[in-house]
Amino acid sequence: MKLKKLLLGFVVAILSVVSIAFAACSNNNNDKDDEKPGPVTISYQLGGVMDGEDLDSFSFAKGAFWLKLMSDGSVVMDRYSFGNYNKAPAAENKDYVQNYMQGEWEETTRDGVKALSIEIYMLNDAGIKTQTSSGTAYERNGTYTCSLRLEVVTGAGFYRSVEFSGGTTLYADADDFIQKNAKEFVAPESVATFTDEELGGTVYLQKDGKALIYNGYSLAASGTWANDGEGNMTLDIGDDKIEVTVDKQADTAKFSYKYSLYGSYSIDFTFTAKYSDIPVQKAAEVADNVYKGTYDGGQMAMSLTLTITDKTNATLVVTIMANYAPSFNCTYVLEDGVITLTCDSADGNAKMVWDGLPHTWRLNDADHSMTAVVSDSGEQA
Repeated sequence: MKLKKLLLGFVVAILSVVSIAFAACSNNNNDKDDEKPGPVTISYQLGGVMDGEDLDSFSFAKGAFWLKLMSDGSVVMDRYSFGNYNKAPAAENKDYVQNYMQGEWEETTRDGVKALSIEIYMLNDAGIKTQTSSGTAYERNGTYTCSLRLEVVTGAGFYRSVEFSGGTTLYADADDFIQKNAKEFVAPESVATFTDEELGGTVYLQKDGKALIYNGYSLAASGTWANDGEGNMTLDIGDDKIEVTVDKQADTAKFSYKYSLYGSYSIDFTFTAKYSDIPVQKAAEVADNVYKGTYDGGQMAMSLTLTITDKTNATLVVTIMANYAPSFNCTYVLEDGVITLTCDSADGNAKMVWDGLPHTWRLNDADHSMTAVVSDSGEQA
């Protein structure tokens, strides 16, 4: 009997200890529940824009950036490519990229000024940071501003500095971000147009004789056009003279154009128009002191226009893209139809262009063309 009471007392004691242990665990779990952080919210948000005429040939690269500094110290940056003129809501907008870049941030003080220290980056498949950029956003009158270095087109290796500004409020949501940065496409003025409906190309013929070739919303090339009204029509794009095929009976005008975007990537357009819609345009006369040529720089063909201004000076304009054409003021030596150019004033990106060009050319007075002089070794002078 005493043994039974002893065992019973022992079991009760064990149960009491277990009960206390469970209570302790329960209390510890409650403490952990109490320590759970609240929802992650946006502490600060800044906006930046990548735009400019130099991106007209790559309108898809134009974009707005929404930098969100989250309450947990993380950074989320969204991108909206407004250069594609897509105003659809965020949920269905292919030109809106959520979490385009990520990163970390913290509040700090620099030289006695309240600031936000920001780092953004992309993570590759191996989880390694790439395209890292950092900046310090200083506060002034409630607004924070900083500059971050961003890639123009992902993977292309071209960067530019983008200015960001904002504070605790900026956009209500992604739809608000899109709507406040959306733009309307304004087509160039024209007297007639050619189109390639399938590939999305348009040629705008302007009143002053200029021709603008667009790939979607991007300016691909520019030149001049002429039409005698009798079925004879031409376009001069760079060094290429394009004959337009005209069928007056069918009232159509048609021509082909190969647009080399970058490297081996190109688009073969077939442009058509209603011929009766195209007004008469007299061909521009070529000045005696102007010569034109082309040069293949390895990635894309460049068009060159040389203007001889006097006995020792000349100007060379190199059109790399429709809206990027650096100009060089040169001195020259001309012997037996061969001109050698010297330019000492080029700097920055223009110097890179100049250094990559041949500087000796043979001039052809018959058609005012110019061709690079090649040495016996095959190198261009």
